[in-house]
Amino acid sequence: MATKTKAPAFGGLDRSKTLAENTVNAGPVVLDSNVTLKNPDGTGFQGGSLTVKLANAGVDDHLSIAAVGGITLGTDAGTGATVVFYNGARIGTETVSGSTITVSFDQPVSDDAATALARAIAYSNPRNTPSAAAHAVTFTAVDAEHSSISATMQLKVKAENDASAFSNLGPVSSHTPASAKAGVVIDGDAHVANPDGTGFKGGKLTVHVDGATATDQLYLASGSFSVSGTKLMLNGKQVGTVSADGASGHDLAFTFKSNIAVSDAQMSALMDQVSYRSTANTVTASSHDVTFTVTDPEKSAASTHVTLAFENQAPTIVSAPAGGNITLVSNNGYYILLNESGLAISDDGNEVAFNSYITQSDQIYVKDIRSGSIYLVSANSSGSAGDANTPSTFSTPDMDFSPDGQKLVFVSAASNLVTGDTNGKEDIFVKDLKTGTITRISTDSAGGEIKYGGKNPSFSPDGTKIVFASDSNLPGDANGSGLYVKNLVTGTTTQITINAPGASNPTSGYRPAFSPDGTKISFVAYGNASGPTKVGDSQCIFVKDLATGDVTYVSTASGHFIIPVFSPDGTKIAFVSNESSVVPGGEMWGSHLYVKDLQTGEITRVSAPGGVLPNDGIIGDQFAFSADGTKIVFSSSESTMPGNTDGASSIFVADLETGAITKVAANTTGISTGLAFTPDGAHVLFTSHATDLVADNTKGLNNVFMASIPATSVTSATLTEDAARKTLNAAGTFYFADAEAKDTHAVSVAAPDGALGTLSAKVVSDMNGTGAVVWSYVVDETKVEPLAAGETKVETFALTLDDHHGGTVTQNVSVTLTGTGGAAPMVASFALAPVTTAAAAPASGPELWASAMASLSGVSEASPQLFDVLEKRAAALEAAHAHGPAGAFEGAGTEMAHLAAQIDPAVTHVLETLWSDLSGHGAGTASAHQIADGVEAIATHLRDALHAGHAGDHLLV
Repeated sequence: MATKTKAPAFGGLDRSKTLAENTVNAGPVVLDSNVTLKNPDGTGFQGGSLTVKLANAGVDDHLSIAAVGGITLGTDAGTGATVVFYNGARIGTETVSGSTITVSFDQPVSDDAATALARAIAYSNPRNTPSAAAHAVTFTAVDAEHSSISATMQLKVKAENDASAFSNLGPVSSHTPASAKAGVVIDGDAHVANPDGTGFKGGKLTVHVDGATATDQLYLASGSFSVSGTKLMLNGKQVGTVSADGASGHDLAFTFKSNIAVSDAQMSALMDQVSYRSTANTVTASSHDVTFTVTDPEKSAASTHVTLAFENQAPTIVSAPAGGNITLVSNNGYYILLNESGLAISDDGNEVAFNSYITQSDQIYVKDIRSGSIYLVSANSSGSAGDANTPSTFSTPDMDFSPDGQKLVFVSAASNLVTGDTNGKEDIFVKDLKTGTITRISTDSAGGEIKYGGKNPSFSPDGTKIVFASDSNLPGDANGSGLYVKNLVTGTTTQITINAPGASNPTSGYRPAFSPDGTKISFVAYGNASGPTKVGDSQCIFVKDLATGDVTYVSTASGHFIIPVFSPDGTKIAFVSNESSVVPGGEMWGSHLYVKDLQTGEITRVSAPGGVLPNDGIIGDQFAFSADGTKIVFSSSESTMPGNTDGASSIFVADLETGAITKVAANTTGISTGLAFTPDGAHVLFTSHATDLVADNTKGLNNVFMASIPATSVTSATLTEDAARKTLNAAGTFYFADAEAKDTHAVSVAAPDGALGTLSAKVVSDMNGTGAVVWSYVVDETKVEPLAAGETKVETFALTLDDHHGGTVTQNVSVTLTGTGGAAPMVASFALAPVTTAAAAPASGPELWASAMASLSGVSEASPQLFDVLEKRAAALEAAHAHGPAGAFEGAGTEMAHLAAQIDPAVTHVLETLWSDLSGHGAGTASAHQIADGVEAIATHLRDALHAGHAGDHLLV
């Protein structure tokens, strides 16, 4: 006869259990430390289980197994399952399903082990407002014979009164002494919360100023709360009483009605309106200890303190900005899709724009570096994201901040950003970052869309215009340049001509950009040193003078992307090219970063440390000048770069004054590109999918990073007179710190008496108590020429930094000008061919010029330059039937005067007379024939003025 088995049994289990709120808030609490679990058959629980279920559980109700009484938990290395141990020996595995815990016994389990496990069941709840309802906790045990037993406990949590908690208050609220008389909010973003969830109905707020006198007053600033006599009003409805009015050094106190609910947010809003003012005739630097005390409905009081300080801490000049590690600007939720992604940074350095692939398309985002917030830009006025990508794969995204940082121009193929976008092409849009308004600007003057859209937008320095490229010709534009300027004020779209009138092989341009002074536009087009042309030539960089109409050749340049960039002072252009003809010694296959001086024509290969040419890598297409123009940042995978031995594309900064190249961001796991300086020149922004630049960046996504670079304050410069230049330029940056982190700053410049040059300055990267001043000095070269060789003139400018609260600091910037004696006549004679030769000269304008140029001898190098200027102006106008008025002469006078001043004063007088005559012939709406007549008149004046010598000798002046 089979033996009948007995069911397991629980003993000593509490039928009702009440736990304190604060206890279960602190962590898991065992439900019953005295319960027992036994199998009367003596066979234990192997193959059985223990299940504990919590009924009516909320999201904050948790059951767990505590490590008590020999019970511990571990993880199975093979399956990852949670394993339960008793005194070090495995007894089973744990599974959790909602509010139910089950331990399946897969090993021998004694009564002692089962009892220990039952006693280890624990409960926790982090909420300060527990439910008043009881929970049924059911214990169910299954033994080795699969007999089962259940027992139930009724669990309650007793609510307790928790003290109110403050956040975002103080510890110091700093203000200027002058602001005390007008009144200041003590802390405008304080927060208080009652953890019990009962708010502050019937509660109280008291504000006390320690050591207050009759001139100290507390009051409520404008807001949702107001005081009417002894009544405390909330949005016009009485919610309490004024129990102390805060006048003449007294406390300010409010008591809420017991029948009106007051939320945490409302009590916080009341605290945020509490303000202080002084009625003293003179307010000096001082500080006050202010105590905020709140009382909740349970009459539990909590207090906190804030120091109200009235002191003016002026900014200080520092020798160098604070350094730092590489930081992540974007995050792993906002990653850059392309290796060739670009960046844009606002002129003040506070915001960064980048393109990122987050959902199903590539969009433009802006990050506020001060607040850390990131927001979508490529969205329509209702906030919907663009329905197509920003610039297509493997193209650099086109975006640019307006100079005031209020707008961002970008390119997108989306058709839903504005109404009426039906061309199905990439267009150019301007987003107002304050209002959210978005406008398509790749349109004609009437607002009509352009068939093939637009690309490569760039703001003018004053923010009123945008230059862009298009594969379309607008109606009436026959030049074929593909370059346009959009006037954002008037809406007109004007073509920028680059091809000669009637050119047989016209070409189109791309990558246009305004010069820093807005008078010129750089662009890329097929052509050669003679100008843009399409047939049989390579890509070149040109500069269009918007005043004269001249198109000047800069350099040949070929590569993946050609992106010419003006230096901040406009005197240079940087570009990347793999053409061997840029400078002697180049390599056809090797790409290089070059900087061309537009005044002297000198080209410097920047990406060749110590003159060593690259041989096994590439120079990235993107680069950027620092705001003061003294440095340039670029990327390279070349092993010739300092410290670059891993073959990856890394970031480097070249000092354009010393030639030194410094590695900025070392990485071994990814490509780094997409470069920009912060305006203070102390940080570099770049994109990279490297995972070893910052900690915990393991996803391998292309992110935006910011790296600190060595930087020191520069407050002096030395310039030497150079006849080859029109202007002499210098620039630098100095850094400041301000203990009042919320201050903003402005800089003013005081020039010394008799200064030859001018110095301008602006504050950049002004945030969180740090910033920089970028200064730029320029002087007309002719003003320096009177200095004798070796003679110096020091010009010291006083730059005063103001924190807008009366705190100032002054930094002197000194520029030393050194003469070379260039004011002395450069030639003793100016010779032309004999009269008979001159008389036989051809009759046409351009040929006359050629004859005159060929006959010059014994003159300075500057003289042919001068005649070349006149020749080019005249020849261009003679051929320019389509150019209309002879206005292209305008703006050339400065160039002539500069060159003319370098040769004998007598010749200068003659040339000034000739220029006046040419201008006279070219005035008004002169035809091409009239211009030719003017050219011939100049030649005649030249022969007459340089009168014949004796016996047919050369004509001498």
